[in-house]
Amino acid sequence: MVGTMAKIDDSVKKKVPELRFPGFTDDWEERKLSDIADRFDNLRVPITASDRKPGDTPYYGANGIQDYVEGFTHNGEFILVAEDGANDLKNYPVQYVNGKVWVNNHAHVLQGKKTITDNKFLMNAIKNFNIEPFLVGGGRAKLNADVMMKLNILLPTFVEQEKIGSLFSLLDKTIALHQRKLDLLKEQKKGFLQKMFV
Repeated sequence: MVGTMAKIDDSVKKKVPELRFPGFTDDWEERKLSDIADRFDNLRVPITASDRKPGDTPYYGANGIQDYVEGFTHNGEFILVAEDGANDLKNYPVQYVNGKVWVNNHAHVLQGKKTITDNKFLMNAIKNFNIEPFLVGGGRAKLNADVMMKLNILLPTFVEQEKIGSLFSLLDKTIALHQRKLDLLKEQKKGFLQKMFV
C-alpha cells in the first residue's frame, strides 16, 4: 500500500505532504478545528472507582481506558483528546473510539463533521500536532476546550482523508497484533526461565 504512494517535489511542500497516494494533487486547506469537528464534552460523566458498576463498556480518562463499566456516555465514532492529566506531553494522548464508551471529564470528546472530516484522519492529524505549546497550568497541564477548538489543522479532500485514515488504521491494527504476539512470547519465555532454572 505504501509502495504506491508518490513523493512530492520539495518546492511544493508548503500546502501538501511529502508523500501522497497517486491521483491526489489538491493543496491541503488550513481549517480551524471548530470548523471541521464538533465537541461533545457536555455528555461526559466522571464516576469514582467505588461508584463504578462493572460492565463491558470502556471507561476513558485522559490517558486511555481506566476501567470497564455498565452504561455509556457516548455511542459512535469519536476522538478523545486529553484535557488534563496527560501522562506524556510530547506524545500527547489522542485516541480513536468507535461504539459505546464512557468518558470522564479528563478527556475532550470530538467528532468530525460528516462529509468534511474523517475521524481516523482527524485522530492522526491531532496526534501529529505539537500540542505542548497550547497547554496551560503548572504541574497538571491542561488543554482548554476553547484553545483546542482554535487549533489549525491542514485538511485534504474527504476522499484523501479516508484513504490516509484507513492506512494508519491498518498499520495500528498490525502493530497491535504484533505487540500481542510479542507479549505472549515474553510471557512464554518468563515461564520457561522459571521452570528451567533453579
